[in-house]
Amino acid sequence: MEGSSSSPTATTRLKRLAKTRPDSLKIDLLTIPENGCVSSFDKSTDPVSHEVNVQFRDISYSVREGLFTRKRKKILDGINGDFLSGELTAIMGPSGSGKSTLMDILAGYITRNITGEIHTNEVLRDESSFRKKSCYIMQNDNLQPLLTVQEAMAVAASLKLASNNNSEKENRVKEILQSMSLWNHRKVRTESLSGGQKKRLSIALELLKNPQVMFFDEPTSGLDSLSSKQCVKLLKDLAAMGRTIICTIHQPSAIIFDLFDHLYVLTNGQCMYQGSVKGVLPYLEDINLKCPTYHNPADFLLEVVNGEHGDYYDALLEKSNNGLTQDWRRNQTNSLNLQSLDHVDRMMKTGKITPVHAVPMTFPKVTDCDNCDKSVREADIYPTSCLYQILILVRRTFLIISRDRTLTLNRILTHFSIAIFIGFLYFGIGKDASTMLNNFNFMFFSVMFLMLTAFNCVTTTFPSELPILTREHFNKWYSLKSYYLAITMADIPIQICATLIYALITYFLTMQPIELFRIVSFLFMCVLISMVAQSFGLFIGACMDVKNGVIFGPFCFLPFTIFSGFFVQLNDCHPYMRWLFHISFLKYGFEGLVLSVLGYKRPKLPCNADYCHYVNPQKFLTTRDMGDANYSLAVIFLLGLVFILRITAYIALKIQLRRNRSKKN
Repeated sequence: MEGSSSSPTATTRLKRLAKTRPDSLKIDLLTIPENGCVSSFDKSTDPVSHEVNVQFRDISYSVREGLFTRKRKKILDGINGDFLSGELTAIMGPSGSGKSTLMDILAGYITRNITGEIHTNEVLRDESSFRKKSCYIMQNDNLQPLLTVQEAMAVAASLKLASNNNSEKENRVKEILQSMSLWNHRKVRTESLSGGQKKRLSIALELLKNPQVMFFDEPTSGLDSLSSKQCVKLLKDLAAMGRTIICTIHQPSAIIFDLFDHLYVLTNGQCMYQGSVKGVLPYLEDINLKCPTYHNPADFLLEVVNGEHGDYYDALLEKSNNGLTQDWRRNQTNSLNLQSLDHVDRMMKTGKITPVHAVPMTFPKVTDCDNCDKSVREADIYPTSCLYQILILVRRTFLIISRDRTLTLNRILTHFSIAIFIGFLYFGIGKDASTMLNNFNFMFFSVMFLMLTAFNCVTTTFPSELPILTREHFNKWYSLKSYYLAITMADIPIQICATLIYALITYFLTMQPIELFRIVSFLFMCVLISMVAQSFGLFIGACMDVKNGVIFGPFCFLPFTIFSGFFVQLNDCHPYMRWLFHISFLKYGFEGLVLSVLGYKRPKLPCNADYCHYVNPQKFLTTRDMGDANYSLAVIFLLGLVFILRITAYIALKIQLRRNRSKKN
């Protein structure tokens, strides 16, 4: 090869390289010739069949500075850029420069309050079409912690691959896991993975649909130097096969900085530089800014845009023409870039870092449907049908619930232990007239216990799942409707099981009447009460975060508790407040339980005391303003409330999902 390390010319160049390159690269690249190349990245073997270039012109974005002001703060100010396929692009800039906002806009994560145009392959971008061939991997690796690597991949494959052949899906999963060096960890739960392994798994999950454009928000955040180098090497491999890889990065090391093909620098929402990494130092030298010999070019660049070497803001902005200037991306052959890749490859082969190689997959032939009929596109927005999505998500949720002791084992044990305690505390009260008031108290306690346990068990469901939902829903794994139905349906059997355990144990220990229709009525009313409370918990969880839900959720139950008919009876309440009794679901649930035990013309109870005032159950119901209560009305009211609350919770979740996306900026 020309420029072999054995030739005098190469030796001279190598010595010059050791003197001029940053200190962090001097040792790593001692044996690499200056004009070396890596044959594994030969463009002649590029498998791409449909490239996607992203261009944007005059993009501006602003947000309101406060809740009660119309003044807006400009985050991006008329920037321009071109991100091409086959390139690994880094968006750099100091904190608050707008790089994450630009990433969110290009990925389609932010779609409002934007001016300017975004194109793909020089055609105005259609968001729906673009989202089908792109993915966004966010900074935090939001993965299901209780699933193993293989289970997470299997769920993703079922949702993202339209094929009905399970063996093909399994082979695809195995192929990707092996290429990511995760196959040996396939039985490990994601919560036990290292930071680098979680990042690779996040990428592997999205590679299943073979996206043509991939966005990464701070892909090296939280990783050590070797893991960061390994991660960027993987992104470089993905870009070398024709994908458009765009990522934000804060302050890379010299080696990682030189792995990028294309650099886009932002400060104060404007573009200071767009071009090759190799062209950064000559670009700065044109305005008399010379990088010190042993200084990281990335650090020097950030110092310049922060004004640490003087006020060059206007000069840099004019030179880049806010991103329109393309002069500094002409020479894209970055020899040091290729040398670094070769060095990383050798480190992998010698076992110094985990070997990772991108999957050599070909792109599916995608018809450019930017101008096709919208109604046709929307019908095919997800690879799988709604029913199939629900089936897969229900299976996943059942698997997670079965491994979550808080949601399953602890819930059932709590209901069982409290049922035993209450059963023996009120042992035998249901068969004697002298303990009528205790029986009444027992049924009110049952209402409160079932309500609070059902509510608390699901209040944290949506807040804890929201980051995962945001990522998976945005990347078109499934529809929000499928997720909501699956997450709510999967918890119902667990809640019903726990409720029936409590109801059956307490019913027989308290010696309520052994009549089939009364037993069924009591159990059914207990289940309805828990379903209403669960629906209310889902609604609160969809509206608030965990902290606010825990505080305000039980507080919202207070009016229902006061007007339940236990503390204050309807006839004793002020006429202007009686309407509150008719909207309290606890009143209907409480009346349903009392009627199932004491109603329906139950005969007189035996009295084992000198005097029993409530020998006749009907007399007791009358004194408690339940003489005219109707069990069927209670059932209808509670069923209607379950239906209304669950629809409202879905709407609240949809709003919260949008708010969560806007909060990111």
